[in-house]
Amino acid sequence: MTTMINPQMGPLSEGLPGAEPMLFQRPVPPNLVRRIRPSDVFVTDLRVTGYNAFQVGVRWPAEHLFYGPATRDSHDPLLFLESLRQAGLLIANMAFDIPTEHKYITHDKHFSISPAGLRTNGGRPVELVIAVTAHDIRRRGRGFAGMRFEFVCYRDGVQVGTAGYRWSTVSAAGYARLRGERGQAEPMPDPEAVPVCPEAVGRRDQIDVMVAKLPGQDGWLLQIDAEHPVVYDHPIDHVPGNGAIEVARQAALLVLGQPDALPLRGELSFLHYIEFDKPCMVYATVDRVCADGATAVAIRIDQDGHTAAQGVLELKA
Repeated sequence: MTTMINPQMGPLSEGLPGAEPMLFQRPVPPNLVRRIRPSDVFVTDLRVTGYNAFQVGVRWPAEHLFYGPATRDSHDPLLFLESLRQAGLLIANMAFDIPTEHKYITHDKHFSISPAGLRTNGGRPVELVIAVTAHDIRRRGRGFAGMRFEFVCYRDGVQVGTAGYRWSTVSAAGYARLRGERGQAEPMPDPEAVPVCPEAVGRRDQIDVMVAKLPGQDGWLLQIDAEHPVVYDHPIDHVPGNGAIEVARQAALLVLGQPDALPLRGELSFLHYIEFDKPCMVYATVDRVCADGATAVAIRIDQDGHTAAQGVLELKA
């Protein structure tokens, strides 16, 4: 494994966990985590703590344009998921030396976060440490083809969340071959679609609403607004994973009729790219009530005759 140097963070330490204090003062350079604006970067530091083991510093802002807080007392669980995505990219780029121009494909994801881990901090940022381990590492020649990351999240030294996901990576040229003409597709809005009002899905702005109703149709039509400043903040040729998860969350909120419910746990599989130029329907069904009072909602995202993504979110108001 190659130990890289982030010019903003200094050398990666290779001591025991907790041997050096984690840095939280400023985010890492946005290009390392596929972001454009520093305000959308939540990871701050990276330490190597063992063989394929790492710690990542995370700083949640008191306010964010897209990631909330979700309620007065709670940060958005999707802020947790975005932090994990950024932590994984930082490790892939800096610890495994995967070129920043490579493309990433997420295959599945699971997560669990406690309400205590999400609580707001009186208008001040929240600092967390995420311990990450890499498993099932696959190689392509002398480089890396993919792996599985497992995460354990700590706040004030107490474990508050866990997660994991499998991913693959491909060169920019390989991705262009894989996508072919799809790489030039553009969103095609349906003139008959009626967007859901923001308040019904826990949002304040219409641009953040990603589902709409079609007359006479069950489920909801996935809405794509390529001008969204966070979900589509850089050129992309399909609906990204964080967009798909937000769509799933909004559908779950609608079927529950509880716009303030928080997705505290979930399992999602990503089976096909969600394309820009074909209609995509999202279906949500109440599955069961969990022991802690959360409600499990089954999600299915269908496009062009196949299921593009599916899973379960467990939400609690």
